[in-house]
Amino acid sequence: MNPITRYILAMILVTNVVGQAVDGTEISKDDAPNIYIDCNSCDMNYVRTELDYVNYVIDPKEAEIFIMITRETTGSGGRAYTLTLEGHEAFAGMQDTLIFNSEQDATWDEVREQVVERLEHGLFRYLLKTPLSESLSVKYEQTGTLEQPEDKWNYWVFRVNLDLWLNGEASYKSQQHHEHFNAKRVTEDWKFTFDFCANDEYDEIISDDTTYTSSSRRRTVSTLLVKSVTDHLSIGFTGGANTSTYSNIDGAIWLNPTMEYNIFPYSESTRRELRLKYRVGYYLNRYNEMTVYDKLEEKLLKQALDIDYELKQPWGSVEVEVSASHYFHDLDLNRLDMNGYISWKIVKGFSVNMNGNYSLIHDQISLAKGEATLEEIYLHRKQLETQYNYYLSMGVSYTFGSIYNNIVNPRF
Repeated sequence: MNPITRYILAMILVTNVVGQAVDGTEISKDDAPNIYIDCNSCDMNYVRTELDYVNYVIDPKEAEIFIMITRETTGSGGRAYTLTLEGHEAFAGMQDTLIFNSEQDATWDEVREQVVERLEHGLFRYLLKTPLSESLSVKYEQTGTLEQPEDKWNYWVFRVNLDLWLNGEASYKSQQHHEHFNAKRVTEDWKFTFDFCANDEYDEIISDDTTYTSSSRRRTVSTLLVKSVTDHLSIGFTGGANTSTYSNIDGAIWLNPTMEYNIFPYSESTRRELRLKYRVGYYLNRYNEMTVYDKLEEKLLKQALDIDYELKQPWGSVEVEVSASHYFHDLDLNRLDMNGYISWKIVKGFSVNMNGNYSLIHDQISLAKGEATLEEIYLHRKQLETQYNYYLSMGVSYTFGSIYNNIVNPRF
């Protein structure tokens, strides 16, 4: 049992809600409230099975209780879950927020049990306003004062990933391997991360008795240090070094002092954020081949401004990010990236989803001089000149029929 559960002051247990009340009176599920749960990471079959005394509806506009569950990564690699409950109709004006943390090594089953437990706690005072209140029971446990557990690692977390991919057929074979090491320490005041990544790819294609081979190699070391100044302001820096055959980088190092200001308090980050981030950096690049600017080595200064907006509401969510940057020695060497996502519940049962990116690219300073080979073009082994790239996806969905979604049938 984790410390939060062990020291929780009030344990609320909901039992025998639908069927018969304590005095034997028959209770219909018509008396149960309609709820809608907006959660991309929840096992809804499990939730509906464990909490079978409420009605689950498939459209938020039919809900008397709207529940949004969001999560963020904690410093230890676990997850911080925020449950927001919002009452409508008979529960109008009622709002609650519950927060709990899952540990880094928590299994999927343990996490979903915690989600169900917090949902029970959150629903309790809503059920008190319904006939189901006759079947509620409360148990109180006095467990003493909550104290922070002793952390022998002093908030340090380490992770190592090793991956190998092999595939092939008569005329083709490919292999890739990836290594990743991460170390981080996150507290309320400081955030530090260190990453090392290595990627190697090799491809071989046989065509008309001719064998074409291609390989690529990337190594990256990066670090981040951030100091929390206020509930709106953070300062820090990013730095690192890398090498990449794809990007014609024999070796590069960089250091970027950075300042970030969040218009909204960081404490509201699970529901809304508007962050402005400014960074100015020093770059030292060495190239494998002569670049299109006739450079084998250069020192550069660059500045960038990022604007990130995120909003999560019962009607849907919006994420917009704009990033602009340029090199000081030549303002024509610049880049503009725009990313956006929207999920909008327009009317009952009808939703629109859009996701897209568009980049104006005028800063490919490491492009190698000369023509790329056929293998490099086909296998995407060498960066090619472009002035833009984009992608766009969009879709709509419409659901109609029964508003209830209470039944769980796991067959097939």
